[in-house]
Amino acid sequence: MTTPLKRKAGEIATASTKKPKADAAITSFFKQPASGGSSKTSPLSSLANPSPADPPIAASPKFDKEKWVAKLTDEQKELLTLEIETLHESWLAQLKDEILTKDFLDLKRFLKKEKESGKTIFPPMEDVYS
Repeated sequence: MTTPLKRKAGEIATASTKKPKADAAITSFFKQPASGGSSKTSPLSSLANPSPADPPIAASPKFDKEKWVAKLTDEQKELLTLEIETLHESWLAQLKDEILTKDFLDLKRFLKKEKESGKTIFPPMEDVYS
């Protein structure tokens, strides 16, 4: 039983199909649309050549892993051993606030309890951050 609402691929008008420009390059996708003025600068060029009106980009302070670990409680150190030992400092600098959230620590507590009860956990711990 067919319904009249189904369309067949041949019925779609080919004229309405969007076709790529013949002389288009992949970089044209990343350019800002022309807005009256004929600015030929790339959106990324402002990063290389910032104008005086652009706010300066602040350098983030260096992350000190040892100092961060020293601030953790004994339970947090135990639960986050995998993250502390396997994640690179650049990742820890970005994830340090997230891995200290209640939800993440609750998940780690649950996994610890499951492991202690003899259950198999996948992926194996050594493959979690690989």
